[in-house]
Amino acid sequence: MEMEKAYYVVTFKPAFFEMVQSRSTSTDVAIAVEESNRVIISITQGGFGQDIVDDDRQAKERFLEYLFYWSDFDLPRTVDVFDQYFELEAADDFIDLDEEL
Repeated sequence: MEMEKAYYVVTFKPAFFEMVQSRSTSTDVAIAVEESNRVIISITQGGFGQDIVDDDRQAKERFLEYLFYWSDFDLPRTVDVFDQYFELEAADDFIDLDEEL
């Protein structure tokens, strides 16, 4: 049984770019972050053995975890912190153009 994936658009708020510039000792990280202000994320939702009540909350917390591994910014993995620096919007539909019809 294939697990369902949920797709979201994460938009970086100006507060995130300000935080990156103030904390970053590497201009490479700051430049890379500024060049992308929106990303699409996917996350497996539900399934046997997973007690997921709030899909949006899971996406926000997991994105902050990913951000730590990607950039070394160790932000608390909470909804409030996510909402301070990012916006989350559910993608209405995801079309894989490489998938066979």
